[in-house]
Amino acid sequence: MRTLTSSFLLGLMAAGLAACSAPAGPEPTDSSAMSMGQATALPSPTALKALSCPSETSFVAPTELTIEAKAIPLSDRANGASLPPGVRFAGGWALTSPNESFGGLSGIELLPDGDFLTVSDTGAFVWIGHEAGELTGQGRIAYMKGQDDQLLRGKTEGDSEGLALKDGLAYVSFERRHRIEAFALETCGASARAALVASLPGEIDGTDIRENSGAEALSSGKTLRAGYEQLIGGKSPLVDVTATGATITLRDPLGTDFDSPLVGMTNRIALGDRETAGSVIYSLRRNYNPVFGNRLAVEAEYMDAGGSSRRGLFTLAPPMNVDNFEGITVETLADGTHRIWIVSDDNFSDRQRTLLFAFDLVGEAH
Repeated sequence: MRTLTSSFLLGLMAAGLAACSAPAGPEPTDSSAMSMGQATALPSPTALKALSCPSETSFVAPTELTIEAKAIPLSDRANGASLPPGVRFAGGWALTSPNESFGGLSGIELLPDGDFLTVSDTGAFVWIGHEAGELTGQGRIAYMKGQDDQLLRGKTEGDSEGLALKDGLAYVSFERRHRIEAFALETCGASARAALVASLPGEIDGTDIRENSGAEALSSGKTLRAGYEQLIGGKSPLVDVTATGATITLRDPLGTDFDSPLVGMTNRIALGDRETAGSVIYSLRRNYNPVFGNRLAVEAEYMDAGGSSRRGLFTLAPPMNVDNFEGITVETLADGTHRIWIVSDDNFSDRQRTLLFAFDLVGEAH
């Protein structure tokens, strides 16, 4: 892992995130965190909510839609769904809707009421009804508004990719015009407007970031972390935004099975009791070529007072029923099991599907 300096200015209309006052955890000893320049202290979540949902703004409910869910196996072949010990396929669904606006799903989060919140690369929030491991067939959609209270226009403004929930706010990372913005959905619903959290760099380590390869992944914990899809020298750029500034890290791959571009991250999840201060972030990587199709990998980064470590958990590839998976979130079940949920972006193409898969981590994988 390598940490470097960047001179970009953070746009700062953003989330204070009380928890965002320190780096994500001790780095390996061969890394040295470096300042990325001056940055004003980030506003508190209360201030951010006021920017996204001004006092004169009324709550507007998202538009209802029907979501049809067809159960599908991990593989259609009896011997085509091998997973490593401790990883169990918990269910899979192909999602469709009569509403043509449904699709293009990237980031995903699990809401306190059990439903999923996702973002679409057309600049929309999409809710998916979910209860006790089953999909309800109900959904909602709301198109995002910019800081000017107008709907985001086209791919340049509306290519939303990463999603993280924190302090009652939905944080969203965007490609093309690289940035993170926050929305007070709980307070204003579909009338929430964007509040700028940070303008993200379009150049890292002397390499221009392609429009469609920016911050695909977003994670909230001790920092607000944006993960870029584009690899630089085979490494994944991570931008950690804190209350005092930010750092960019170029992360080495774990190995040949886990060297694909980064497309999704979960929030930091606590492990054990508060005294041990252990935590984990799960990441999703994806690679595609026309010969082998989509290949996915899920890895984990563990952190505690003693440092951090990473390991690969499992990979997915044909003949499994894989597609363009980009979003990942984690649910802690009643018995403490971590259930990993991943969702695919169908790009509004008849040749692709919106898939929602669940995997339980048990035993040595947990």
